[in-house]
Amino acid sequence: MELELDKGFAGQLLILLESELINYKYFQLFCDEIIEEHPHPPYWIIDLSVTRFQPQAVSIVSKFVHSEPFVPLDTDYLCDLYIACLYLRYERREISWATFLYSAGSYADSVQAVKEPCEFFYELLNIYEHAEFDAALEQQQRAAIYDEFKEEISGITPLYERFKGCFRRYIQQRA
Repeated sequence: MELELDKGFAGQLLILLESELINYKYFQLFCDEIIEEHPHPPYWIIDLSVTRFQPQAVSIVSKFVHSEPFVPLDTDYLCDLYIACLYLRYERREISWATFLYSAGSYADSVQAVKEPCEFFYELLNIYEHAEFDAALEQQQRAAIYDEFKEEISGITPLYERFKGCFRRYIQQRA
């Protein structure tokens, strides 16, 4: 999959980083490959390739996304991608369903641009808690969330899979 290292790509990368779906173990080899393949790699990719501190990685990509020349991005879609990234973190069993719902509600509350308002996620969390974290209810809610965000989940998954391949190679190199 050939990537354009434009602001659209960087906007999606920023969401992957902000949601903590990826960290340096995922992007370091990716950046190294770009640096090797391109005679003049973007400066922000070079900066990103040498950082391990997540907030610094977010800052590097954010500065590029918000630098001149300004390119309008579909911020509503990017905000929905954040929820999709949280969902992928749940799917890989990094976070619990309750943590997903709480984090999605908190994010939706802070950005006010997610297709579902924060109350949607908090209400699901309340129902889940009142049912004493019932597994069958979790699966019902999970299916409903997937249906609501399947376009975003499908949209971000190929990029995440590319980074996951870099992660696996990173781990193999250090084994």
